[in-house]
Amino acid sequence: MRRLSRLLAVAVAAALVAGAGGAGGAGRAPVRASSGGILPGLTGDAARFTAQTGQKTLVRQAFLAWGQGQSSGASFAKLLELFGPIPMLHLATTMGKGHEVITPAQIAAGRGDGYFIALNNALASFGKGAYIRPMGEMNNANNLWSAFNSDGSPRDANHSTANYRKAFQRIYLIVHGGSAKQIDARLRALGMPPLEGGDLPENPFPRVRVVWTPLASSNPRMPGNAAAEYYPGTAYVDVEGASIYAEGGGDNAPWEGLESLYRAAVAHGKTFSVPEWGLFGVDDPAFVSHMCSFLGSHPRVELAGFYESRRNSIFDLQSKPGSRAAYRGCLPHLTSTPPSWAASAAPRALAFGLTAKPPSGPAPLVVSFQTVAKLTEPIVQWQLAFGDGKLGSGSGPPPATVPHEYPHEGGYQALLFVYTAPPFDPTATPFVAVDDVSVGGGDPVAQIIPSTVKGPAPLGVSFRIELSGAPPISKWELAFGDGSPIRGGNGRPPHFAGHTFPSAGSFRVLLVLGVPGGSEIVATTQVQAGTGGGGPGPPAPPVTATTHGTVAVNGHPFTGGKVPYNTVVDVTKGVLTIHAGPSSLQVNGAGGVSAKFKLLRSTDQGKPIVELRLVGGDFSACKKRKTSSVSATPPPKKPVRRLFAKGKGKFRTRGSFAAATVRGTSWVTEDLCGATRITVRQGVVAVLDLVKKKTVSVRAGHSYLVVKK
Repeated sequence: MRRLSRLLAVAVAAALVAGAGGAGGAGRAPVRASSGGILPGLTGDAARFTAQTGQKTLVRQAFLAWGQGQSSGASFAKLLELFGPIPMLHLATTMGKGHEVITPAQIAAGRGDGYFIALNNALASFGKGAYIRPMGEMNNANNLWSAFNSDGSPRDANHSTANYRKAFQRIYLIVHGGSAKQIDARLRALGMPPLEGGDLPENPFPRVRVVWTPLASSNPRMPGNAAAEYYPGTAYVDVEGASIYAEGGGDNAPWEGLESLYRAAVAHGKTFSVPEWGLFGVDDPAFVSHMCSFLGSHPRVELAGFYESRRNSIFDLQSKPGSRAAYRGCLPHLTSTPPSWAASAAPRALAFGLTAKPPSGPAPLVVSFQTVAKLTEPIVQWQLAFGDGKLGSGSGPPPATVPHEYPHEGGYQALLFVYTAPPFDPTATPFVAVDDVSVGGGDPVAQIIPSTVKGPAPLGVSFRIELSGAPPISKWELAFGDGSPIRGGNGRPPHFAGHTFPSAGSFRVLLVLGVPGGSEIVATTQVQAGTGGGGPGPPAPPVTATTHGTVAVNGHPFTGGKVPYNTVVDVTKGVLTIHAGPSSLQVNGAGGVSAKFKLLRSTDQGKPIVELRLVGGDFSACKKRKTSSVSATPPPKKPVRRLFAKGKGKFRTRGSFAAATVRGTSWVTEDLCGATRITVRQGVVAVLDLVKKKTVSVRAGHSYLVVKK
């Protein structure tokens, strides 16, 4: 086939690999920083430190004042790049020495959500490995987020260890992101208010690593200020650790405290880090050698960050020749190779879609395709297959609008592909958007319909290929999106094609048909295998309709064409004949009763179905009724809204308390005051009783009534 066939010969594989999400947990296997050594970290001037020790620093730590990155100083995006290759951002509650802006209790109450949401978005755009260190050394009274003063007196309830734990948990959830529904559920379980805002980009572990690091020895040393009192729980920590300093000669640092915290990390199933270790104004090579020994003998350590390299700092190694020489003994335990989790993540879509305007009309039809394509990495190429054998393409991101004329009647699927790097082929990109175009109200020219859209892996699926009004087919190709060989041949494709998806994932299946003149027709669908696929199944087919009498869609007169899903259709004074793929349904109202419904995509036993959900009607005259009986209760006399339906195919009507699913019949759905009645005129209807949560088969000549309890 021609270049479009090569462009679209293989479906885009959108398999979602099951893996660790944002939330950690005691049962999650720790991801070690590198198999070749411990990540060398530093606070300060990396070039200066390389000259002093020979270390090639991978992790650079930045200490941020409250608001820095969002409302003051360089942006989070700039800071993440500036402190690479692997940045570590320490988050404080203060701005300047002794100036507290926000308390742990206020963070727990959601007062700081905007700041952490900004960080979440910046991490998503950064797309590479990063450490986030909220409120480190919390057991050190010199930090205002500590629960105690230096004399051992508690600060106040706003700074309690309990509020510190909640604040840390909230920061963890926001930084890692996810759906607002999931985050809010976890916040409620922790006794905190919901998130202000919608869904957040996901920043999963191991790429983003939230670090909990107390001092190796508490200040003040008292049970209430012990590090364990501040521990937020294994589900809210990715990496544990501690800070340790030499404050006098003779290697008198609190090594037992460091050992104890290391053992706790191992017990929690976490890796360990030392993001701050240094010499407080002393030259103590024994301390440095001890640290090197610790790093070499504790296999769960993933990071060691020296504090600090800065001219005239009391911690700088320039004035400590013994320690500087001893530091070189640490280098065999360190690595200059970034770990795999720190590499640039696969680009993700921040906003991506394709919309046909108008979506339907008589032939010839000129359509303006509206595109939205914003990724976490720059787009270098785009391609738009219009579904009729024609192709648009260009460099960089797609234009906001792409015009195209469809000269012939039929239903078409348009597909937009974007790429962040060559090769410019759908097999190399996960970014594909689809929209349907109906020209002249005709049926889809080509469809590929799976026997099932979702099930456990390995999943066997039979695909039915339907062609309606298509020209003669010269060649065909069928790709399943899971890396299996492409099937194809000359002439028309088979009516059925079977395939087994061996592994879990969500797969886009693509059919490409060659027609005379070198043109091509494209059809696509999706299948989800296993429980970890995460993608939606194929949608219900596009709906086109013809009318008789007065019909309105979203309050505007409608005379025929494509009916978009999620719109309200009024057939109170008219008749609408719906076509959805091979299925058709005639609906209408009668007797002056409201006959409005919302057109929805739905599923029935995992298969796509078109649902007509009754809406509208005046219930203000209904009196409150109390009854628990069903079916035996005499029906209320007058319906508030009613829909007559007759047809064949996969349709469902739904009232307030019952839904009717059909395969080919004639029936009436009515909502009354506090009840829904399904009356079957012809055939058999499966009625879902939404009150008793059971399904009942109702035959012609019978009714089923469901009354609200």
